[in-house]
Amino acid sequence: MPGAESKAPQPPGYYFSLPRLLTKWRGGDARRTEKSWREANTMGLAVFWISYLFFARLLPGGAAGWINLLVLPSLAFATFLFWLMALYLNSLIIKVIRGGGFMSGVSDSRAQVVLVAALTTVFAFCLLRTGSWIRVVGAIWIIGVVLNHIAAALLAGSHADYPTS
Repeated sequence: MPGAESKAPQPPGYYFSLPRLLTKWRGGDARRTEKSWREANTMGLAVFWISYLFFARLLPGGAAGWINLLVLPSLAFATFLFWLMALYLNSLIIKVIRGGGFMSGVSDSRAQVVLVAALTTVFAFCLLRTGSWIRVVGAIWIIGVVLNHIAAALLAGSHADYPTS
């Protein structure tokens, strides 16, 4: 059509610092965005999985196999309910913190991410103390958090820290 401009598709951008840093090192567009569905779903599943394993670890270990078949699906639903309550409590905590004059320049979603990541990291540290394969899941989370913080430090002050419009 005359007058119609073809736009090249924009890369979605990344919310977390580590993929932004890796993209920047490869010469790509590493601007921050909160619209990355892949990151949101991946991290949401990781948070849920770590929480589920944390709560499963608290269950008594001597139960029969058929009882576990009943309990573990129920535990998944209980974990979902836990996160609903935790997000609500986080919103109240954020209101109290903002009432004290702190975090006024931080969006609600970013403040929620900080609190959810902190709680999930506590769960991951608890998983590290287990004597089974579950400790690997906790270690992967903690390594990811550390690498993300290192990437954030490396990106500080660069053009990659500015959000996409």
